[in-house]
Amino acid sequence: MADRQRAAFVCAVTGSVLLWIPIGLMIVTAIIGSLSAGKLLMDYFMPAELFFLVLAGWVLLIIGSALSQTMRGPVVIIGAASVVVLIGSLILAVVSGFASGVVPAEGPIWYLVLGMLILYDLLVIVLGILGIRLSYEVKTGL
Repeated sequence: MADRQRAAFVCAVTGSVLLWIPIGLMIVTAIIGSLSAGKLLMDYFMPAELFFLVLAGWVLLIIGSALSQTMRGPVVIIGAASVVVLIGSLILAVVSGFASGVVPAEGPIWYLVLGMLILYDLLVIVLGILGIRLSYEVKTGL
């Protein structure tokens, strides 16, 4: 049983690290860019651009929660919600013409696309927090 808990802990920690990399890079580049430009700059597209890291981290959290038999529901639901919101924003951007540049980036649909991307970023942060909590719960169970 201890091997199973160790594997769950490794999956939870690795998954958490993978989830926090895009958020950390977004924050670091925001600080550097904001200081050099003299105004607030933030690339909130970065977690979407590094989706492969988010997906790998989410899969590891699912494996870790399944092995430890804890927090399975929240990990699956928040991760699935983040994927649905991201795909929805991409589909909306393509259908509306923003992705190809045919339609100028303005108006309520544009704000909806941006809002969905920001919601995706927030869901990735929540998933990262769940990963830290899962790591703690698995560690205290060792």
